[in-house]
Amino acid sequence: MKPYVSFNHIGQTYRLANGQSMTALRDVNFEIQRHEFVAVVGPSGCGKSTLLRLLSGLLIPTEGQVEIFGKPVTEPQDEVGIVFQKPTLLPWLSILDNVVFPLRHKRGSVTPKDRERGELLLKKVGLESFLNRKPDELSGGMQQRVGIARALLLSPDILIMDEPFSALDALTREEMGFELLKICGEQKKTTLFITHSISEAVLLADRVLVMSPRPGTLVDDIPINLAKPRDISTIHSPDFAAYTKRIRDHICNPNVLPEAV
Repeated sequence: MKPYVSFNHIGQTYRLANGQSMTALRDVNFEIQRHEFVAVVGPSGCGKSTLLRLLSGLLIPTEGQVEIFGKPVTEPQDEVGIVFQKPTLLPWLSILDNVVFPLRHKRGSVTPKDRERGELLLKKVGLESFLNRKPDELSGGMQQRVGIARALLLSPDILIMDEPFSALDALTREEMGFELLKICGEQKKTTLFITHSISEAVLLADRVLVMSPRPGTLVDDIPINLAKPRDISTIHSPDFAAYTKRIRDHICNPNVLPEAV
């Protein structure tokens, strides 16, 4: 099967202000099948967010090539939706106007049909009663739901998420994780999910990619064979514990080969 997304021998080196260079990624290779949910974990500074920027077209690799269905990624594309660590909502706009803002920015105007789609997406994330509220009237979790609805506005086939729940409290984070699984299941998205949380990665993903310290490279590619749909009971299963241990051993004891699950 031809991969939907492929990272081929990716290297990324940044030029620093002092004239020196820093290599963030070195010879990274992996593929993502269409509608697969792949999470990336690794120590801070290993290049996880750089992978996101490369797939989004916001950054071009200094080595190798990122492809979507065989075509090189050279610029941002409508088929890629991004959910950032912070929702970055415009405080003077209503929730609905924030969701449809990408279309206003792109075309200069928003049609009634666009607003209807925005309302439908807000309903899907449970915010149909907050269309006309301002962002500061919503909790952090609700604001992140708006960010997810906005990312889905252009019906992207690929959804990339940069630690979207890291600023939320533990209960809200868990709730948002299950909500994301529901959305991806209903709308069939190809998802690249960046996180520092090992348990979150195992709970949500079909596969977990584990990165080494900088310069980041792939040290493990782990299929997560846990039954679906996943719920709170998944977290208490022996297999869940085994997967999290394998990943944690990579990160905490990088020179010791972890046991396979």
